[in-house]
Amino acid sequence: MNALYAELTQRLADLTALEEVVGILSWDQEIVMPSGAAESRGRQLSTVQVIAHERLTHPRLAELLNALRDDPTLDATQVANVREAQRDVDKATRVPAHLVRAQAETAVRGHEIWVAARKNKHFAAFAPVLNELVEIAKARAAAIAPDKPAYDVLLDDYEPGMTMARLDPVFDRLKEVLLPLIARIRAATDVPDMTWLTQHVPADTQRQVGENIVRSMGYDFTCGRLDTSVHPFCGGAGPTDVRITTRYAENAFLGSLTGMIHETGHALYEQGRDVALADQPVSRARSMGIHESQSLLWEKQVGHGAAFWQAQYPKLQSAYGFLKDKPLDAFLRGVNDVNAQNLIRVSADELTYPLHVILRYELERDLFSGRLNVEDLPAAWNAKMQGYLGITPPDDAVGVLQDVHWSGGAFGYFPCYTLGALYAAQFYQAALAQHPDIPEKLAAGEVEPLLGWLRAHVHRVGSRLTTDALVTAATGRLLDPEAFLSYATAKFTRLYGL
Repeated sequence: MNALYAELTQRLADLTALEEVVGILSWDQEIVMPSGAAESRGRQLSTVQVIAHERLTHPRLAELLNALRDDPTLDATQVANVREAQRDVDKATRVPAHLVRAQAETAVRGHEIWVAARKNKHFAAFAPVLNELVEIAKARAAAIAPDKPAYDVLLDDYEPGMTMARLDPVFDRLKEVLLPLIARIRAATDVPDMTWLTQHVPADTQRQVGENIVRSMGYDFTCGRLDTSVHPFCGGAGPTDVRITTRYAENAFLGSLTGMIHETGHALYEQGRDVALADQPVSRARSMGIHESQSLLWEKQVGHGAAFWQAQYPKLQSAYGFLKDKPLDAFLRGVNDVNAQNLIRVSADELTYPLHVILRYELERDLFSGRLNVEDLPAAWNAKMQGYLGITPPDDAVGVLQDVHWSGGAFGYFPCYTLGALYAAQFYQAALAQHPDIPEKLAAGEVEPLLGWLRAHVHRVGSRLTTDALVTAATGRLLDPEAFLSYATAKFTRLYGL
């Protein structure tokens, strides 16, 4: 191997190890850390992140990248690795260390304040630290690209290349189709009995059932674990340590189940990465939108479909006695129930979910443009909920405080959820075109060839290709909302007899 490239990969491997340490410390904070340890955990995280920042901005790393940028001896994967590392270095070298430390420390403090504010349903208690996080994010964006809108810089952190100019027409198109479709569904007179969705199921039983389904999807428990958290997530430290969480409501058993399927989609992506290159940027998940495509593909395209449940439903009926006389069609109607009265994003159905995301995107966009102040967020949130879904949150806990993202300064993340739904529709459509037997296999309880297609076209590709190139290579076209809209319109028109 080229000696300079070998030195580069060693330095990048060390950086990956530090990132993995942050991943485990963050997981521990969410799952088992005592609340009294928040201050020391903030110090630990900020120290590790400052060390990582120092290594990422070390002059020798820049020298290596400069020397290798046009090296003709590198193969395509190595060229992509240099490209991705250069992107990381470019951003890091423009952000002063004091901002890195301030972000880390404020995020830990912000999380603890958010937990308490959410419990007390009191946004005003969270507003001051949220203001701090917004100002830090603005300063960081200005340091990275002073000539670009701050929110475009933040979007690029999670979805490289994405901008407000690209998002606005996509989201406007979704609203154009989804709002009238949801209105038609609301007007439908056929409303079957859905009381079975609120049957009491002990958390332990939900865990056992969910774990069996997660295992059948291909999740490797020797390289992962399942825990309980306030907000479901997938975390850990690389493809050999991928941890998922869910939460349980004993009178809403579907929530934990679909949550586990969703997080398993994320986990399958991580466990399917190229292990031989796991400590290099080129192996990383391409973007958060692509990551969300994997969770939403499994949760919605597969996990809300008839083929998947032909194999899994008998197991569910065996565990949950109240389902024994419930036909599969009735169960599927319940799984796909459109509930525009739902206030919670993570519990939203497939049609209203994009509106929950668009609401958050529009608030963030306006917050960073100066059209909206932090103190005005609750009122703006409630107004958009009323406008898009016809409901107003009764309190801040189920309104503006419901998501964890802002407490950590993760601005620009929310759009990735709906981008993921759009990518998922394109990926699933392309997989079906290549393997028409996917529904038949799922009905038999076999996740191949779908998982194999995703491994080949998404998981192992990692960041070898840019997002646009990856999506085009896999599906034959760039991001296109029409794939999702045609799928969703046909599915819910059929389900509701419209």
